[in-house]
Amino acid sequence: MGRFSKLLALLAVAGVVSGLVGCRNQKEDKKVAEREVRVTLEPLQKRVFRQQIPVQGTVWPVEYATISAKISGTLELLKVDEGDVRKKGDTLFGIDRQILKNQVTVQEDAIKVKKAELESSKIALKTAEITKRKAELDYERFLRLWQSKATSQSEFETYETNFKKAEMDIQNAKAAIINAEAQLKQAESNLVIARKNLADSVITAPFDCIVTDKYIEENEYVSTGQNIMKLENQKVLEVICYISAVYYDQVVPGKTQVRFLIAGEEKGRGPVTYKAPSIDPESRTFKLKILVPEKVPLVSGMLCDLSIVLQEKEAYGLPADALLLRANDRYIVYAVDPNNRAKSFNVIRGIVDGKYCEVVNAAELLKERFVVTGQTFVNNGSLLRAINQK
Repeated sequence: MGRFSKLLALLAVAGVVSGLVGCRNQKEDKKVAEREVRVTLEPLQKRVFRQQIPVQGTVWPVEYATISAKISGTLELLKVDEGDVRKKGDTLFGIDRQILKNQVTVQEDAIKVKKAELESSKIALKTAEITKRKAELDYERFLRLWQSKATSQSEFETYETNFKKAEMDIQNAKAAIINAEAQLKQAESNLVIARKNLADSVITAPFDCIVTDKYIEENEYVSTGQNIMKLENQKVLEVICYISAVYYDQVVPGKTQVRFLIAGEEKGRGPVTYKAPSIDPESRTFKLKILVPEKVPLVSGMLCDLSIVLQEKEAYGLPADALLLRANDRYIVYAVDPNNRAKSFNVIRGIVDGKYCEVVNAAELLKERFVVTGQTFVNNGSLLRAINQK
């Protein structure tokens, strides 16, 4: 091989060696350039945490009634229509009263007759007592005469019979009085019924209300018990809902608060006013009633969104996603140290309210800044770059 060929070979070897060295240096440079994890940092946030149950309920009036006819007759007076508002005591409708007035008059006259019959029976009793006294004297006198053989047996028996008849007349007079008193009481009872029927012919509003339905028109004949109209007091409403039996012991009437939500916004609050005394064995739910605050714009029949607040308190917390679950149901969060390195802390979870979670052991963590986004790529000691530090 010539000198020129040897020179080319040496140059080629040098190029290969140089290339290998360059590759090793590039790999070492990559090792030196440690990858940073882009994260968002946030301190503990103080806010109100609520343990609450979202439910839906139906709005009902507390006062409502289906008004029916108390007596039969022609509906001659109908003073309301659907949508009309009435005060307590206002007239709603009336049934033909003329026959009922006549019945009252008849019963009043019957009482006068029965009172006169009672007085007549009392007079008859006094007459019978006088007659008896006379018969008794005659009987005693003829008894002595008969015993002394001064009168005949036949004449004595006549006066004895008169005396016994006088006693029977008194018993009959007393029975007549009892009968007359009973008939008078019956007549008085009939008068009470007649007057009640007359009073029941006109129906008034039992409470402040609005007429929501009307089933009969004026001049129609109605029977006793037939529905005439439906009333509701729209000023006092309540929501009825059913929730799971697992919360039964946590709901306390008069204490547990309920948030009224419209389009997700709280419009008012009210306490639970009623809790069912038992749990439905089929659905495993129980019934609740909540009074609707006056300013909440609801009407009966609506479906209402509620949030039953089982617990509410002000505390520190973090976005729930920042808490990572580890073995043995242990939760950790990552914070950043002065060297921008990640370090983990054990945390105790409290109330989870929406996207935030209460940190029970917050007192020992107030000075830290925690990773709230990008935490899935973080380990202890990871180099962090805060892109939106709070």
